[in-house]
Amino acid sequence: MVTLFRKIFIKNYNDVQNQKVRAAHGKLGAWFGIFTNFLLALMKLTLAVLLARQNNWVFSAAIIGDTINNFSDMASSIITLVGFRISEKPADKEHPFGHQRIEYIAGLFVAVLVVVAAGELLIQSVEKIIAGEEITFDVLTIVILGVSIAMKAMQGLFYRGLAKAIDSSTLKSAALDSFGDCLSTGVILISAALSLIFSWGFLDPYLGLAVSLFIIYSGIRMIIETSSPLIGEAADITFVDKIVKDVLAHEKIEGVHDVICHSYGPNSYFVSLHAEINQDVSFVDAHEIADELEDEMKKKYGIVITVHMDPIAVGDPVTDAFHKEVADTLKELDPKISIHDFRLVPGVETEKMIFDVLLPYEDKKDAKPVCEEAVYECLNKHFANRDKKYVFQLKFDRPFAE
Repeated sequence: MVTLFRKIFIKNYNDVQNQKVRAAHGKLGAWFGIFTNFLLALMKLTLAVLLARQNNWVFSAAIIGDTINNFSDMASSIITLVGFRISEKPADKEHPFGHQRIEYIAGLFVAVLVVVAAGELLIQSVEKIIAGEEITFDVLTIVILGVSIAMKAMQGLFYRGLAKAIDSSTLKSAALDSFGDCLSTGVILISAALSLIFSWGFLDPYLGLAVSLFIIYSGIRMIIETSSPLIGEAADITFVDKIVKDVLAHEKIEGVHDVICHSYGPNSYFVSLHAEINQDVSFVDAHEIADELEDEMKKKYGIVITVHMDPIAVGDPVTDAFHKEVADTLKELDPKISIHDFRLVPGVETEKMIFDVLLPYEDKKDAKPVCEEAVYECLNKHFANRDKKYVFQLKFDRPFAE
């Protein structure tokens, strides 16, 4: 179904690297969400009124909660539509990096809206529990809730298909929200059936409370997921590895390090990296290679990239031997430590080793990261009993992608 809709409504639908095509996917998902959520909200609001009429105008907290959830989903689809429309605007004087981050802001606004609506439902449910209000359900309730679950499942699959096609965090969140709604509505359906069979009208406000807590949990999770890119999360290591692999494929490039990848929205990246090259290559040739690599990466990935050339000694057995010895020594301190830009500056009584050390972040929160002092201590201890005094001039970095 997703592929069919993409073919019908999106021109060049497979060119997902194109920002206009990407925005078209987002707008398609948004319109689909607006239409389906409006139908769901209308059905449940009608059901809520009919049930209230049968129960002395006491409204079902569970059904009202599900209705609020559908209206908030419709509002989120409208915001998503606006977000994708704005995100396709080209860069301008005020926003030279483009407008694609508006997609994250739209998702964050939606998540806050969901939490606020759920909080109001929670308060109402607690009040109904205290008041001891009861609701009796009928067969129509079971039918409408069943149809609602089927529509939400279809909606989630549609969102997930579009999200997979363009790798959109906003549509991924929408898909998770839809599948979560299937679960919450399913709980209401089961309780409604139990209430119909066993006359357990007291269940309704408790279900409203459960639904509200579920929606709050989903909303908070959405807030975390959409705010992370705005704060500045690490780049996708798979994407970075592809760039590094392509740069290393050049016959003149000996190594790559200090890769920094800034994201200004989905498919909007500004990258810089250091490429190691034989120090015997002329400055003019090195500059030509850098320009060539930048042009290749821009055409292949649609990124803005800056390649900085680092000259290194290639084929010098003394330098290579010391480089390996230092690297192996530091691996004993932490297997994830790596070094680059290694140079030897020999003297009469001393020998200076100049290089950069990439210190990893710790995987566990309670683990202590390797400190700079520990690196110096490790190296000084290893090279203490040599015929020369070795001096280490180090520059420490942390990875921008892991």
